[in-house]
Amino acid sequence: MSAAFDPILLGSVILMQIGARHLDLELTEFQKKIIKNKIVQGIILFGLVYIPVRDIGKTLMVMLLIYLIIYVMFNENNNYNLFSKKYLYKEGIISNYNDFKKKYYDNLSNLI
Repeated sequence: MSAAFDPILLGSVILMQIGARHLDLELTEFQKKIIKNKIVQGIILFGLVYIPVRDIGKTLMVMLLIYLIIYVMFNENNNYNLFSKKYLYKEGIISNYNDFKKKYYDNLSNLI
């Protein structure tokens, strides 16, 4: 089964993402808590990526790429981020060079 690239379908997914931010849904606190769960967010993202791609393997590769970009490359708390400690210090993200390691472990302990 060959999946052809469908720009209209891809465009509609992008419009859904942009439009969903401006919808005013009356959610209860419990519903908001469920949506903020990392697993539920991963399932929603998987569904949004799977719609235009229509291949589970490619969808998992895109999900892995998204994970690497968000949680590794552009995460100032990760040791493999793209930003130098000097830049992070200059921008006021970390207060000193030693704060970098402490912030990483504090965020890691919050996740666990």
